[in-house]
Parts: sequence; structure tokens; C-alpha cells
Amino acid sequence: MQAERQELLNQLQEYGWRVAHQDESLDWWADEMWRLESLWSPVGSLAYVTFLVDPQADGHRKKGEDVWAVMASAAKPISRLKVDGEFTLGLGRGWNQRLPAFFKHLAALRIQKSINE
Repeated sequence: MQAERQELLNQLQEYGWRVAHQDESLDWWADEMWRLESLWSPVGSLAYVTFLVDPQADGHRKKGEDVWAVMASAAKPISRLKVDGEFTLGLGRGWNQRLPAFFKHLAALRIQKSINE
């Protein structure tokens, strides 16, 4: 999971985002959550990236273990259940080939938020 996490971090700025806050004190279903802030217009728009833990994983895991996907959402998720407007990127084989779709969704969240405000 560390390689995937680092790759996401490396590409955020290229797509006009920065990690404004990082939360690791979460329920079992989320390994880590980033609150993103847009560097592009509309500057300051927020989105969330959540690293999801496999629901079938053993309860005794270390940070970064058993993460199966990363989710992008407009709102901060409060449970492992589906969030409106979410996009989930599985971190299995070929995940990096689907990264452009993940960032395209984040861009759509930025635009959507500016329209709704």
C-alpha cells in the first residue's frame, strides 16, 4: 500500500490538489483519510480521499495492511457504506492504469462543488 499511497501523493499537485489534513485516527474500515484542497479554480474546494480496509480482514492489522481500495468523495465519509458521488479505485493489479479516471473524478468533484455553491 505504501507504493500506491506515494504515487497518489506524487500526482496530487499535478492535478491541482494538496493534502490539507491527514487523519489516521479512524474506525476499522478506514486506514487513512486525506482532506484535499484545490489549488486550481475554484481554489479551496474540498474533496476527500479515504484508504479503505478490506471488510474481511483480520481485526489485528498494522497500519497500511489490508487496504484494498482508495475512495474519492465530495463529503467526508462517516461509515464504510457508499457515499454520494464517490469513486472507488481498487488497488489490485493494474490499479495505476486506472489512476487517470480517479483524478478525472476528483476534477469533476471540484467542478460540481463550485456549481452547487
